[in-house]
Amino acid sequence: MYLRLNLAKTYLIKKNFTSNASRRATIIQTPLFFDMKHKKLSSFFLNKAGRSCTGKIIFRKRSSMTLKLKKIKINYQLSHLSIGFIASCSFIPLKNKIVSLIFFSSGYATYYLSTNIHSIFFFFNSYFPKSMRRFKLKSSYARICRIKKLTYISFVEITPGRGAQYMRSPGTEARLLRIDENTHSCLLELPSGIKKIFSYYSYAFLSNIANSCHKKYHNGKAGYRRSFGIKQTVRGVAMNAVDHPHGGRTKSVQYQRTPWGKTAKLK
Repeated sequence: MYLRLNLAKTYLIKKNFTSNASRRATIIQTPLFFDMKHKKLSSFFLNKAGRSCTGKIIFRKRSSMTLKLKKIKINYQLSHLSIGFIASCSFIPLKNKIVSLIFFSSGYATYYLSTNIHSIFFFFNSYFPKSMRRFKLKSSYARICRIKKLTYISFVEITPGRGAQYMRSPGTEARLLRIDENTHSCLLELPSGIKKIFSYYSYAFLSNIANSCHKKYHNGKAGYRRSFGIKQTVRGVAMNAVDHPHGGRTKSVQYQRTPWGKTAKLK
């Protein structure tokens, strides 16, 4: 048995507003804990804050983040034959993705993208032996040739063994329309409506990728994106003439000039 902490219960709720800006603000409510991260599979994110390799500022709208985030190494290869289970879940804020930490019976540990059917202590395997079939366990991923038609899948490989390259964004899914046994290929309908041919033996996740409600998330309070390393946009008219070609005007209409006083634009 596994705990009924399903990622499908992750949804948005309206926040109690304390100001005019927070009237439309929403927060994510979920029964899971996203603070735990595997130390050997994560590393600190090196933020150069809009600077080049020499240290010169290239983008003035970027700055260092207030929180020191850990970069999680996500595995896109579906080639593990041993049985594993989901130990914990983690949230990547800049990518809005939920990943699951999976421990396999062979001693291997890795991170995979979470789907809506993933739960804590959920068995992760494509095929279960006969001794475990009486427990009625659900497979989390399988080859496309073993999946029924008109089902929704995600995390799909183009060719087997190459790794998942399609349907990796949160909330995306594709529909299996047709399977051709003669050419060993299948036809999938992508989220954009385009129909594409994939390999018959490629692996795919069942169900869609978790956190499908991230597009509806809204927070209009001032300075919300400041903690993510994005500075506010300062007008060039409000600067001095040394800092910007538009600067240096004192309530008068003048030509745009360079920091050295040359005319930059003529009408």
